[in-house]
Amino acid sequence: MREIVDKNLDQLMNESGFNIARNLKILRRDRNVTQKEVAQHLNIDVTTLSHYETGIRMPDIDTLIALAKYYDTNINRIISNNLQ
Repeated sequence: MREIVDKNLDQLMNESGFNIARNLKILRRDRNVTQKEVAQHLNIDVTTLSHYETGIRMPDIDTLIALAKYYDTNINRIISNNLQ
């Protein structure tokens, strides 16, 4: 089951990777926190978070869930074409 979720998530991210990167940056700025603060909260390296926000890397499903919880939103909002 995990492999199916990861495969579907990979496909979705390849199609909307830029949206994820852009949306993560918008959510962070709207919350008025630094990359360092978010990274510390999620227990990830700040470089990793930076790569998520620039589209160099895509977060896995567990990280997407953690990001959604941190930003008090849902994964659909993070991956959507129109962040509202």
